[in-house]
Amino acid sequence: MKTILVLAQNPELPGTVRTALESQPHRIIHRPDIEEAEPLLKQGALDACLVDADQPQVQALWIIERLRELCPSLPLFVFSMVRSPEWEEQMYLRGVSHVLPKPLRPRLLRALLERLPSRVKPPVRSATALVSLQQPVGLPFDLLSAGGNSVLGEVEEALKVATQAFSSATLLDLLLARLRRALHFRKGVAFLRRSASLDAGQAELPENRRLYAVASIGISGQLVSSYALSLDGGCGARLNAGAVFLTRGSGEAASDPDCLQELDLLGMDVMVALLDGDVVLGALAFGGALQPDVFSQQVLSSLFFLTEPLSKALLSIWATERLAGNHGMMADILRELGSACVVVGKDLRILHANRAAHRLFLDRADTAAPLSFADLPQELSGRDYQVLKTGAPLAPFKYRTLEQGQWLFLVSILSLQSADTLLPASVLLMLEDQTQSEQIRRLEVEAASLRLVRTMADRLAHEIGNALVPISTHQQLLPARHKDAEFRLSLENALAGGVKRIGRLVNQMVLLAQDHPMSMEVLPVSVLIDEAFREAQRHLPIQTSSLQQSRDPAALSILGDHPALKHALAEIFMNALQANPADALVAVRCCEVTDENGIRSTRVDVMDNGEGFQTETSAQATDAFFTTRSVGLGLGLTVARKVAEAHRGRLEIAPLEQQRGGMVSLIIPAERPRDLLS
Repeated sequence: MKTILVLAQNPELPGTVRTALESQPHRIIHRPDIEEAEPLLKQGALDACLVDADQPQVQALWIIERLRELCPSLPLFVFSMVRSPEWEEQMYLRGVSHVLPKPLRPRLLRALLERLPSRVKPPVRSATALVSLQQPVGLPFDLLSAGGNSVLGEVEEALKVATQAFSSATLLDLLLARLRRALHFRKGVAFLRRSASLDAGQAELPENRRLYAVASIGISGQLVSSYALSLDGGCGARLNAGAVFLTRGSGEAASDPDCLQELDLLGMDVMVALLDGDVVLGALAFGGALQPDVFSQQVLSSLFFLTEPLSKALLSIWATERLAGNHGMMADILRELGSACVVVGKDLRILHANRAAHRLFLDRADTAAPLSFADLPQELSGRDYQVLKTGAPLAPFKYRTLEQGQWLFLVSILSLQSADTLLPASVLLMLEDQTQSEQIRRLEVEAASLRLVRTMADRLAHEIGNALVPISTHQQLLPARHKDAEFRLSLENALAGGVKRIGRLVNQMVLLAQDHPMSMEVLPVSVLIDEAFREAQRHLPIQTSSLQQSRDPAALSILGDHPALKHALAEIFMNALQANPADALVAVRCCEVTDENGIRSTRVDVMDNGEGFQTETSAQATDAFFTTRSVGLGLGLTVARKVAEAHRGRLEIAPLEQQRGGMVSLIIPAERPRDLLS
């Protein structure tokens, strides 16, 4: 794997280079200027340098000269949009390998990089020629020393303080400083995974298979901040494969050029894995020993025994960070909610109150002041106390304020308790503002009422107009034909029909406006049925109509308003007669039923020999102005349903698949309901 440095102010060239070389194992490092790239150049761990020369020619020549001073043998590639023969000559005279045009040509760049000779590794210093430790030898810490200081003492002292840290960076900064004092190395760096990468379902993401530098000592911060170890290549892959240590002289590092290249780039002599079982949490790297044989087998053994408590401390810190992060996230969510949220502890302290709660329960001038339990209205605080002391849940309820413009809230009080406790540790009080939705609902009801009034006015005007047409016609002919007996008979019929038609409309409007019966009396069902059927025949004089009763209802009775119930049954009979005008056959079946609450009712089933109600028709048959016929208002069954509901009964319509023909049932309680007037 070749390491390529790209010097460019504009990030477009590094992105293009990465795209061009993504199919080949190259490590691309971007730096905007020569000053930031100087630590990398001094390490001698680069295979080539690509320079963006679209800048003043004098500055580009100075960059090339500076690169040659730092790395005399480093291959240089220069990219420029505008070139001249003289300028290219100056570049080649200063040691540039190739001058390439823009835009970048990927195939040409890949071919030139493949021809680069392998970089010669620097000679291994005698102080870092270490022995590979496949199985570290454990020796007592009190027998180990380096520079007159006990390694064990420094490590134990570091862990006593470091394990109390709440930040992994703080812990590792302190640990590196302690180890530097004990081992006398010039520089060190600590790499860690991100804690989220250990969560379920996250380990397969590419960014979670890297170790990022979180602490360093004696090394450039820019280099550390821009570098990461991959668990799929180089030193990271070796540690992930089971190597506890990596040193310059070890077999694992010597057989892997990428591993040696990373050690050279960072200037490190040894890496120690931080393990949680078989999972690599991170790595500690040290380099630049100030004394010979600093990283001996005994010292590396000490470092190995250090990693176990250090890994446990890191896992504890990560768990604390996740807990704090979750707590902060929930606090942020509650704070930004439009609903007022208050968490009350079992000692009646307010544990959390979001902005909406402060605005609701405190004066606007005091929104920054802390909210106390005494600031809650008594209606809400009393229910909070009830849930805290009993643990019994409460159903959501509505709460209206009078001080702040008649606000309406839907209140929920949730018990927050663990599975192994009887009483909640706290409760969550939530108030969802329903003022606007209530206003919208009220406006929708008013708009629906206005639409209903408009429709009703239009239908009534049309129906009354139809009833007045014969009367108006006879009124116009009356002066000329008042002596004609046939005309007078026709006028009498027209007046009777118009009065009957308009009278029915008036009765329908009156009954629709009533919410309870005007009077209550015991009515024999047989008498009521006969009267209602005659009333229906009076409005629909069908010569072939007949009524059959499957059972004598003489013993049954209904308690209710006589005119209203008679009109309701008449409307049901008229609907049955219109189902088959050519040969109308109406059957009535009566019985007494008892519901699940033990209330006795009288049920009257009216059946016809028509086509019956389709499923969709049966659901809409009682809606106002719904009709499948070309004449009439469509209020008959609507009025019958309203009368039944006023008596605390109901109207049922059987769909066609349940029986042949149509069937409408009127169910009225046989006893006086408590909420009806006497």
